[in-house]
Amino acid sequence: MKKFLALAYMLSITGLTAQIASMEAYVIQDGKDSDYRKIEEFVAPLKAMAIKEGNLMQWIVMKRKSGGDLSSIDKTKEIANYIVFNVYKDKSQMDSDNWNNYRGYASKVYKRKMSKSSLNKMFDMAEGNQVKKSGRQYVIQGIYQTPSYRPQVGDLINLDPMEALNEDYENFELEFFMPRWEKVVDEGGLRMWGLTKVLSSSDNAYKNLTHFVFKNPTGLPIKFGENSFLDSKLQEMGIQSRKGYNGATMEIIHIEN
Repeated sequence: MKKFLALAYMLSITGLTAQIASMEAYVIQDGKDSDYRKIEEFVAPLKAMAIKEGNLMQWIVMKRKSGGDLSSIDKTKEIANYIVFNVYKDKSQMDSDNWNNYRGYASKVYKRKMSKSSLNKMFDMAEGNQVKKSGRQYVIQGIYQTPSYRPQVGDLINLDPMEALNEDYENFELEFFMPRWEKVVDEGGLRMWGLTKVLSSSDNAYKNLTHFVFKNPTGLPIKFGENSFLDSKLQEMGIQSRKGYNGATMEIIHIEN
């Protein structure tokens, strides 16, 4: 079975994407939601400049609508209110996107619009903890995403954290579950299904998480066909290859690309 799945995985490699993203999950201080939104509004044109200069591909901010309770992993960590994605074509581009560059971007973008003290205040808010109570970071790599999807402000994204329990997990996702999700996309139940893997994470992140599954629902019913005997066995093995945790429903509130 392992040899079969490995071969099938290699045959599908042309459909994979190697893009890398920094995924930052922020817990916001009580009563500071509007201040956090001001930070992201301030940062947005700076991200646009980073994209223009070739140091970033895309920047996406999502706000949690529901779910995302991972207290079954660690009761001391709070549910993130926002998740920010900085998307890069590769690690080299990610390394070039240095936060120190952003003060330079700000001096150009906000020239004659904001005083130096006002700029410093915004950077202090962005970098300090008076607005952001805590933050967890994951560097993730795209493995597969159904084609043709382009994220839009207002899209709802189901974000499902996964823990791989054996080496076959990715192959089961790609060779058994993914074709089923592609059929759901074709039938209008989803606009997108995607799989990413965690390359690294901050010390305070959930260290057991190895992958994230992304789905963009349309609101229409999601239907799967009847399983054959072989399908049932493969599904059982696939489920046993990973542990899923409480997923979050997120809304895209800002995009720069």
